[in-house]
Amino acid sequence: MNIFSVGDGGEYDLTRENYIAKTHKRFPFYQNPKRYQNPYFAICPACNNPIQIINLFGAQYEEEQTGNTTMHGRHFIRSVDGLPLYNKESYDACPIHNPIAFRIRRIRENESINEEIRELVENNRNKIATDIREITGILLKNARINGIVDDYIAARDYCYTHTNRYNIPYSILYTRESIDLFGQKIDASDLGERITLAIRNNSRYFDVEAGRIIKTVKEFVSLYLLVSNHRVQGSKHI
Repeated sequence: MNIFSVGDGGEYDLTRENYIAKTHKRFPFYQNPKRYQNPYFAICPACNNPIQIINLFGAQYEEEQTGNTTMHGRHFIRSVDGLPLYNKESYDACPIHNPIAFRIRRIRENESINEEIRELVENNRNKIATDIREITGILLKNARINGIVDDYIAARDYCYTHTNRYNIPYSILYTRESIDLFGQKIDASDLGERITLAIRNNSRYFDVEAGRIIKTVKEFVSLYLLVSNHRVQGSKHI
């Protein structure tokens, strides 16, 4: 996960600066290194269980299954002195630990939760827009993203059981129709560079000029963004 809590009711992006500022590297977030090889801990904001901060100061650990060496939080499945007691029931139900696959289209019948998520979407459009640009690497304009969000709300797609407050931008992208990318600008990020190279190396009809997607032919052709069969590591919290 890429968020954490320190038990103050807040949720924070997991960066080295945020972690040090919020924990001061003091007990109970910094444990005895003689007891724990990796002594850095925090709290999962979703289930209130302990989490261990991996790779806080460099690529010290590599996840066996994913090969991930970036900084992230990982649930710690036993109690840690000074932190909330480990609760297996909460851990098993944690939406970050055990997310429901987006391909499962089941409607949630709890209207209070549905309304809570709808309000989160409606009241956090700027944050959602920023997250969508970061996720896709495409600098979609506010008007385009607001239209996508309007469609999402009108269709009540926030009512699917796979949607929770930690994956709203992904849910919006997954449930929407493909997005026309002609004329859109590409972010100057590593992801943006990969998109640019993919277009230049694989498309016969499009190119990237000054960071913008352009056509190289006069014929009517389209280039769409479609989110499908993806795997999300981490979360985007609102």
